[in-house]
Amino acid sequence: MERHFGTPWQRRWLPALTMGLLLPLLLLFGVASAADQPAASSSPSPLYVADHDGEGAIYGIIDVMLDPGLDGDWVIGGVTYAVTTQTTFKAEHGPFVAGACVKVDLVDGTSNTVREIETQEMSDCDGNGDDNHEGDGEKFYGIVESMPLSDTVGEWVISGNPYTVTLETELEAEHGLFEVGSCVKVELVAGTGNVIKEMETERAYHCNGGDDDGDDDKPGVPVIGKGEMFGELQSFPEGLMGPWQIGTLTFTVDAKTELEPKNGPFEVGALVKVEFWILVDGTFLAREIKTAVTPDFDDDDDHKEKHKGHAFGLIEQLPEGGLTGVWIIGGIPYTVTAETNLHNDSGNFEVGKRVKVKFFLDAGGGRVATHIKIAGKGGDVGQGNDFAKLLGYVETMPEGTFLGTWIVSSVEFSATATSKFEEEHGLLAVGAYVKVEYTVKDGVRIIHKIETKVPPGGGEHNFAGKIEHMDDSSVSAAGVDADTTWVVGGRTFVVTDATSINGEFTTSDTVAVNSYQAADGSQVATRISSISLDNAVFLPITVR
Repeated sequence: MERHFGTPWQRRWLPALTMGLLLPLLLLFGVASAADQPAASSSPSPLYVADHDGEGAIYGIIDVMLDPGLDGDWVIGGVTYAVTTQTTFKAEHGPFVAGACVKVDLVDGTSNTVREIETQEMSDCDGNGDDNHEGDGEKFYGIVESMPLSDTVGEWVISGNPYTVTLETELEAEHGLFEVGSCVKVELVAGTGNVIKEMETERAYHCNGGDDDGDDDKPGVPVIGKGEMFGELQSFPEGLMGPWQIGTLTFTVDAKTELEPKNGPFEVGALVKVEFWILVDGTFLAREIKTAVTPDFDDDDDHKEKHKGHAFGLIEQLPEGGLTGVWIIGGIPYTVTAETNLHNDSGNFEVGKRVKVKFFLDAGGGRVATHIKIAGKGGDVGQGNDFAKLLGYVETMPEGTFLGTWIVSSVEFSATATSKFEEEHGLLAVGAYVKVEYTVKDGVRIIHKIETKVPPGGGEHNFAGKIEHMDDSSVSAAGVDADTTWVVGGRTFVVTDATSINGEFTTSDTVAVNSYQAADGSQVATRISSISLDNAVFLPITVR
C-alpha cells in the first residue's frame, strides 16, 4: 500500500530544498564510507520470531487489516502478509483492530502466507525489536488425552500432541479438575515448542472445534467453535434482532437465526434452548433459539417447570409427633404437608433411610415436597453412591470461574478445587437444569460433581403409549446408580436419575414420554407422565 505524507507542494519541492541544504554539509564534513553504513533491508524485521513445528511465529502490531475471513494483505509490524480464507483467527486477547498486538503463524514453506493469527497482550509486542523478548509462547485450547498418573509433572498428551509440565508450570483449575477429557487452555514457554508455562481448565465450548464439521448453515464469517445450552431468558430486543441475554451470556440474533416459540412465547424468565456459533472475536452468534419445555399434559399444579425438582438422600431428621412438617434429607429441608404423597411400601420412614423426594418452590423459595418414596431396595445405604443428589435449575453461579457459591433450586452449594463440572448437555448457566452430587461437611454442602442435563420436557421427541415393561426399581431409578429401561408402546426408553417421573405407574398404564436421542442412538426419557386416552390425540408426536 503506497502512503503519501504532506501537501502536493511539500511533496514536490521539499526533496529539492532538502538536497540543496544537505549538499554543502556533505562537502564540508565528508561522506561516510559504504563500509560504515548498515546493510539495507527490503522489509522491516519482525518483532519476535519463535519456532513451532517448523513454522514461523511472528509477533507484531497490526498496521493495516481487512475484516477477518476476507482474502487480502495485512500489514503487521511494517511487513505485508497474505491472509486467505484458510487462515484461522483467534481473538484470545481482544478483537482484531489496527494497533492490536498479534501473533502470526505462517504456512509451512512460505514467507508471508498466514496459517493462523491470534491477538495477544500488548506486552508481547513491546520488545522494539529486542531479540531477548520475554513474551508468552504459543497459546491454544485442547483436550487432555493422557497425563501422569501420580503427579502433574511429566508428559501430557493434549489433542494428540505431547507436552511437558515442569515444577515451574502454573496450573489453574478454575473450571474443574485436570483430568482426561478436560478442556484446557495452554500457554507454552516461548521458543520451546512443547514445555507448558501455564495451563488452566476451561469451559467445554472452547474445545468444540467448528471449522470442519460440514454444517451448511455456517455464517459468512469465520467461526472457532459451536455449542448449545438451556438457560433462562433475561432480556431480548423488542424487534427480536440484536443481543439476547440468556443465563449469564449474550447472544446475537440476526436474520439467519431460527426462532421457535413453539413451546410458549419468548418472555423474560422463560426457559429456552440456544444453539450458537463462537466467532473469532469470542462473541456468540445464535443459530437457533426456542422455548425449551413442552407442556406436561398431566400437570396437577400451577408451578412452572423451573420451580420444580427432585432429590435423593438420607433422612436426617423427621418432625416430632408425626410426618407433617419439616424433613431434613441430604442436608436440605423440605416441608411435608397433608397433600404430600408419601409412599412407604418398602418400609417405614425413619432416620437413615435413603429416599427420593419430588418438590416445588413456594413463593418464598422454600421446598415443598409433593412425593416422598423409599429409594431403591428399601433405601439401604451402601449401594455404590454415598453422595446426596439434587436435580433442579441454576439460580446463581460464580462469574468467570466455576469455583465458589452456586444456588440450585434455592439451595446453596460450594464448589471447590476438587469439584467436577460437566457440560455434556449444554453450558452451565443460570436457568440450566443440573444434577448436583454433594456431601455435607460442617453444615456446608460441598459439590462433588455438577453436570448439565436435558430438562424435563426439553427433549425433541414426544410419544404416548401403554407401558409394556418397566424395571422393578425404575420408578425410583435415582435411588441406585444404574440406568433402567421402560418399554412404552413398543418403544424402549432409558430412564435415568434425571428423568422426572410424574405419577405411580404399573404395566398397562398409558403415559406420555418426552425424550431425546443420545449419542448411542438410544432414546433417553426426560419426563414420564400419566395421560388419559381422551387427550392422547392432542399429544404432539415428533420424530427428527
